[in-house]
Amino acid sequence: MTVLTNVPLRGEKDIQPCPTCGFPVRIVRRDGGYADHYEHVDFGHLEEKLPPQDPVVAERLRRIRAGKRTIALVGMGPTSCSLAPYDDLDVDIWGLNEMHSFPWMKRATGWFQLHPRNSFEREVAVREVRGHFEWLKQRNGFPIYMQFQYSDIPNSVEYPLIDMQNEYFSKVRKGDEKVKYFTSTFAYMMAMAILEYERIEVYGFEMAGGDEFVPQRACAEYWLGIATGRNKEIYLHDNSQLLFGPLYGYHGQGPKNIN
Repeated sequence: MTVLTNVPLRGEKDIQPCPTCGFPVRIVRRDGGYADHYEHVDFGHLEEKLPPQDPVVAERLRRIRAGKRTIALVGMGPTSCSLAPYDDLDVDIWGLNEMHSFPWMKRATGWFQLHPRNSFEREVAVREVRGHFEWLKQRNGFPIYMQFQYSDIPNSVEYPLIDMQNEYFSKVRKGDEKVKYFTSTFAYMMAMAILEYERIEVYGFEMAGGDEFVPQRACAEYWLGIATGRNKEIYLHDNSQLLFGPLYGYHGQGPKNIN
């Protein structure tokens, strides 16, 4: 098993539990260091010990995927990020960005950090993670797909962007322009997974709200369609917001509705 090695994350003295509600808050200070007010910090849900997959569901999925080369793509959505088959060593698992810092991310066989260098070098990354750059510089034992191969990141591998564009978009154009439809890391992950695996399971990717996720969700569902068109087996968790919507024309038709 390839177990993630966590870099000790440095704390931030101005983040502490609210004395009233217990949720994390950040103390905002005036010039001179005097406390002015506090702001809510919404990252505690990712640090909690989120529940693993129900044993009955996990066993059913093992039977379904038996004999099939399977990949689990895992994002940070707390609705399902902890439900991935971390203990099933015959399933490859790809993670991304700073999620190595959270206890539910138990292992990985591949990683994606496709942001510019000035993003992943930050002292404090998104979701208040500290130490992400130090983690990237470790020998983690699996490839980390990045925009470039970096000499100080020993497991870094340049993402094969040109190969993926040629594989999927050589005959797709808008006017005279070639289409390159990758609006999130999930899209880049899917492009590679489709070529390497028979079965693709998706956990922790919802893209359910916010301006950032509107184009990302459309693109994510496009890639699920590409996978289906190439006869790949797809699994989404029960409450996934991807591929979600009413059955047009048949919705609400009572006993004549189809299952």
